[in-house]
Amino acid sequence: MGGVVPLPEPIISDFFYLDTSVLSSTDSTTLPWTELTGLDNLFTSSGTAVAGGANKDLFILFGGNMTPAENSSLVIVYNTNNNTWSKPVISAPQGEPARKRKTQAVVDSAGKMYIFGGSTSPEPDISLVNDMFILDTINWSWSTGTQDGAPDARSDFSATILSNGFIVYIGGSNINNRYVPMSQINMYDTNSAAWVDKEATGEIPSPRGGHSAVLTSDERIIIYGGAVSISADGKYTASSPDLAILDTTNNNFVWSQPKASGTAPPQIAYHSASLVGDYMIVSFGNITNKGSSPDVYALDTKDKGYKWITSINTNTLPGTNSGKSSNVGLIAGLSVGGIVVLILLGGGLFWFYRNKKVMEEVIETPGEFTDAGFNRRYESMNSATTSQISHDFSRHSTSANTESDPSREFHPSYSHNFPVQHDPEIDDDDDKEFRVLPKELQPEYLEKKFNNNDNI
Repeated sequence: MGGVVPLPEPIISDFFYLDTSVLSSTDSTTLPWTELTGLDNLFTSSGTAVAGGANKDLFILFGGNMTPAENSSLVIVYNTNNNTWSKPVISAPQGEPARKRKTQAVVDSAGKMYIFGGSTSPEPDISLVNDMFILDTINWSWSTGTQDGAPDARSDFSATILSNGFIVYIGGSNINNRYVPMSQINMYDTNSAAWVDKEATGEIPSPRGGHSAVLTSDERIIIYGGAVSISADGKYTASSPDLAILDTTNNNFVWSQPKASGTAPPQIAYHSASLVGDYMIVSFGNITNKGSSPDVYALDTKDKGYKWITSINTNTLPGTNSGKSSNVGLIAGLSVGGIVVLILLGGGLFWFYRNKKVMEEVIETPGEFTDAGFNRRYESMNSATTSQISHDFSRHSTSANTESDPSREFHPSYSHNFPVQHDPEIDDDDDKEFRVLPKELQPEYLEKKFNNNDNI
């Protein structure tokens, strides 16, 4: 989990889940939305989260930036059984960690949450660390892992825990903003509390940060997206290739770069990816050098064949809490008791993917947003519980030059069966990116509110 919201846009809190039980390998799949009401008291960005507790039915959120002040606990827990948030009392005989951002946590089979590295200060004053803190999500206690042999302080890496208890850290950047080579694999053995280095071979992908990683049932780590640099104007440089596979079987770590069939997402970074059965769900993120992606994709990974599902239709889009506009930005994905949780980081918007048919283990991979000049897309809707939104992926081409052809900008097609009232379009950068803001999110309104110290 991660991400920041550029001022004057406020952090918001909306809560939904998306049913993935009908997800199939057909070219078009329809997934319904459902709204969870009365849970809009948590406003957050830039944290990390796992599925914890004895039954993996607790959504455990650590660190990040939280508002209002009463939500500033290091750890906040959402119980998926009774739909409530709580702040656990946690013992810390060895001390508790500082509030971290730009990190990624994993949880083992014993319910222990491992939190390595990240930044202990918000942007632009990044302060990276290389410590390891462990949260027992069953007995609620903090402990520390060893730093002997730990890699350099870093952020924006991916973290994946294998079935043997080894946590695999891939990519990211260190204090000098140097990206870690993808052949350099750092692992933490949760069984012996020891750091282990591994040299990967094969088709080595280019370095990156802000990528996603999911683990398949046969111990393949699927890496997607990421960027190698962020310029002063907030533009990303895409890593290559978008899709890479690290085979960890037989203790041999070998990279490959398969060519997936179908229409792939655009070049993205700081997105989210979660594995539901054989499907890797890729959601939102930053379209490299072009702004945000509002869409959801699925990659069929069965039998080491990789096929992008052409279209996912998300019907019955619910309205947002408190009448706020849905803020299309970046999300984090994780599994909580058979639910794939997606957190929209651009505005602290929470999404849930629920698989009702089976309680499958889902590999979680948060993303992180670091761009202070991100141009978002907003849509203001009335009576949204009866709306229909269609994400048509066959319209988009990653090879198209959208700079020279604005008509090929990455926009979803919307179809509604009710009247929708929109506020005027605003395009500060005149880059023809569609942007609709409700009154309460327009810069002039927010600037006045901030200057008057009003409560938004």
